[in-house]
Amino acid sequence: MLFFYMGTVVFCVLLILLAHYAPRRRFFLISVLVLAAIGGLTYTLWPAHEEKPTISAAELEQHEQQQQIFAGWYADYQKDLGELDRNWTQYHHILEDFKEDNISIQTTYLRLNQLEEESRRTQEHIAQHNPPLALNNECYDQLAVVVRRTNDYAAAQHRAIALTRAAADPATLRSNDQEEQSRLLQMVMIRESPAGLFTAPEISRIRELLATPKMQEES
Repeated sequence: MLFFYMGTVVFCVLLILLAHYAPRRRFFLISVLVLAAIGGLTYTLWPAHEEKPTISAAELEQHEQQQQIFAGWYADYQKDLGELDRNWTQYHHILEDFKEDNISIQTTYLRLNQLEEESRRTQEHIAQHNPPLALNNECYDQLAVVVRRTNDYAAAQHRAIALTRAAADPATLRSNDQEEQSRLLQMVMIRESPAGLFTAPEISRIRELLATPKMQEES
């Protein structure tokens, strides 16, 4: 397409030059026809560099296998994200219930203690979810970035829950005032909450790499 646009510009420039230096009508028309014929022939014979690459049946089968490998891995990864989201939602629910004085500090501590254990199991499970070795190099490298960021996020989430649980321990709290205790837990939550988990660019790149290319026509 770029070649076509460039050719159009060159053709227009040549027409302007011909109109200026070839005032005779007959010579001008002949020149225009010759240029048009040359342009059409060049466009027809120009190699189709911009067409989508084609692959053989064997290469297509291997490509589909790569797609299946990633799809299986990604399905499990979505479950991991679901666990992280449930843990984090539960964390905020506990703190909100205590802030509204719907539960006691003892109940808050017990629930955070249980959630800390669930968060630990989630973190350990995610740490075992490595990229499939059967993926091609670039896809594997992109997934390695996703795994690293997810592990970091899971660790930060677990740390926030664990530190909040420790701060809610009735045996170590310095104040018996419910509002003061709530402010303390809220401060820990704000300070320790991890930044968002952003892996969309890497996942999009993998989907782009694994998009099904055009298959070669059989001769």
